[in-house]
Order: sequence, then C-alpha cells, then structure tokens
Amino acid sequence: MSQTANAHDTPESGTLPGRYEWVVEPNGPMSVPTDPEWNRFSDVIRSFTAEPGVSYARQDAVGTADAVDHNRGMEEPSCDLGYDLQRFPVDTNGDPIDPSGYGIVRDEYNQLVGSLLMVERTEIPGGNDGAGIRMFSVVRGAEVESVEPTLDPSGEQPILMELGFQPRRVRSYAIHQPSAGTTLEIVSDSDSDTMDVTIESEDAGTTETIAANGTTAVTTTESFNDIDSVWLSDEPEGDITITDGGGTTLMELAGGLTYSDDDQPVDGDRGVPSLGAGSHATEIGTSYEHFVGDRVERPVGSPIRPRLNSGSWTVENDLSTDALHTTRAPTADVSDRTVTVDADVAGPTVSHDSMMESLQKSQNDIEHELSGGIVRFKNTVVESPGSREREASGQATAAISETFAASGDPAIVLVAN
Repeated sequence: MSQTANAHDTPESGTLPGRYEWVVEPNGPMSVPTDPEWNRFSDVIRSFTAEPGVSYARQDAVGTADAVDHNRGMEEPSCDLGYDLQRFPVDTNGDPIDPSGYGIVRDEYNQLVGSLLMVERTEIPGGNDGAGIRMFSVVRGAEVESVEPTLDPSGEQPILMELGFQPRRVRSYAIHQPSAGTTLEIVSDSDSDTMDVTIESEDAGTTETIAANGTTAVTTTESFNDIDSVWLSDEPEGDITITDGGGTTLMELAGGLTYSDDDQPVDGDRGVPSLGAGSHATEIGTSYEHFVGDRVERPVGSPIRPRLNSGSWTVENDLSTDALHTTRAPTADVSDRTVTVDADVAGPTVSHDSMMESLQKSQNDIEHELSGGIVRFKNTVVESPGSREREASGQATAAISETFAASGDPAIVLVAN
C-alpha cells in the first residue's frame, strides 16, 4: 500500500543529497554501456534541469466546441547543467575529458565525437515503506548543444560552466527503499513481457538478474536492503510493478502500451542502467578554474582591451530534430557550429576601436589561457560593436559590450597543458 504524502513532508529541493554522473554512450546515441565507469561533471554542481518535453495536440471534431481528446506527438526533451569548472575540456591528446569537450570537438566528418548518458539521483525521506525514496533522472542520447563559461573577475566563485543538451529521451524513476532486507516480486500486466530484469543495490553490492514472466509474478532469490538500479533488457509492453511481496510497491515502470495512443506499444521504460562491474565516480579533487589571473588577449600578445570587466565565450551546435515513426524520441543531427566571445570592456577609446574594427573587418585571434590550457578563437571579427553612450550623471565609466565571432577550420582550438 502506498504512503499518502502530505503538505508537511519534505519537498524536493537542491539541498537533498544527490549524485550527478555521465558516461559516453559506447555505440552511438541511446546505447547503454556495460560496466560503466561513471564520471563527475564537477565536485560542485550549481544547477540541473531536465524535462521530457511532452507535446500534446488538441483533437477537434465537427459538432463540438470542446476538444475531443489530446494526443501525444514527438517528445522534445531538454537538459541543462551548471557546474564549477575543474577540468580543461580536453586532454593533451585533444580528446574530451570534461563534458564541455563533447560540445566543442568535432571529428573528421564534422560530427560531434560522442553522445552522453547522464543519471541524476536525489534522495528524499519518506516513501512507501518509510525508508526513503531514490528519484532518478535518466537522460539518454544527449548531445551537447551549447557550451558557455561565465568569466567574471568581480565574483568570488570559480568559472561557472553551463552546458545545454539536446537529449533523445528523458525519463524519471522513483525507487522506494525497503525498510528491511527483502526479496522482490516482479510482475507485468502484459503476458508479452518476458525480458530479463537486473536489480542492484548501492554499488551493486547485491545484484540479481531474473526473467520476468508476464502476468505471473516472479520473486528474486536475493534479499535487498536497498535498491539503486532496476534495468530491463528490453522495453516492456505492459506496466512493470516491483514490490516487497507483501503489498508495498517499490517501483513502477510504464510499458509501451501506456505511452501509446492506440494498441501498438511505443517506448516502454527500461529503468535505471546497471552498474555491473563498473564504478560510480569519485571526487575529482583538483583545483577549480578561476577567471582572475587568466590571460585574455587579442591579438595574441596584447590585451583584448585596456579593461576587461567580464565576459563569456560560447560554442553553439546547430542540432536539428526530426520525428520517427517507431518512437517518440527525436533524432538529433548536427550542422553548423557558431563560436563567439562576449566582452564587457572599458578604456580611453574602446567605443572608437570597437566601431572601427567592426567597420574595417579587423581579424585577429583571441586566446584565453586557463590554468589547464589555452582556448584559441581564430580570426575573430567584431560582429557586434559596443554602442557609444553618454550619461549626464553617475557615469564614471562608459563601458561597452561587444561580441567577437570566430571563423576558420576549425574556428576554435583547445590546447591542454
């Protein structure tokens, strides 16, 4: 029997214990690694958002003013993450080691070099058995659509790296924890579901793979003190329910018929990927990147302007999504890459210099040197010069904001120390 939540129970929040991990999908988007070696984004996560992007369309009929129904279309999932930057985007071989690198580096075919599987876990008190809930966001087929570090010398915090993702699928799972060690009972409401179900405790200390038997319940031989992963070998047609065998529901996975608007199953839930012989990420433990002390020059060897008050640089990948008839998960095909640098600057003639360089198409490289390496923006032009503004009072400094656009093949170069 499910516990009834009330207004005084602990709500979801950013202060609850959490785990944020990523791994490269080994065989292309939506593939799931065996024995994954999970990575941290950073030892400090600032923000995380994810949504499945459900799309509904109103169904109308002649003879009524009200909607007959609302039907589902292609999902438009999204995910964004902000973290304190610790690792340079690539290693000395130029291979990504920070997830930002997967939004910057292209291969010889001008494609992104990998898609990511990301799993977020939040621990919440309460639950159906009173022992807490582990709530998971499982983000699959995620391409890095945008990379944007914030560069603010006036702040005390490390460089904030913000990533925007285009996933193929975002799903949420709630696993209610057992209050004591128990075997688990698995049953579907469809006789077609005979796939393997792998259940793991924390760090896969206890694990068992058992074959579902449709509407006939099956019970594990192992006793589980906690549950950290339930993964199906295939998408279920019916809804899967996992209980303690005594009437307490610990997890539910929606089947393809639940996600369908007719009698053909679409996109059944597979759950939280297994750890197997892999490992969860440990603390990175290195220093964070701070903007104070960084070298920013244009052209190389000269300050970008007399004063650089703040800035950011952005890599945006043009990702196009299209619908497929076999799934509501969209495709995500990459096209152009846009590389820009934004700077708030001041100095004796900054508005003049910005205007004239823009008019005359002055091209120079910009280099941003962090402690972990150099980011070089090739052949930048002043795409958006700062406007000249004068105020009657209170204007000690007439700073301007300008945008530099990079070009070349490639337009951005990463050189790790």
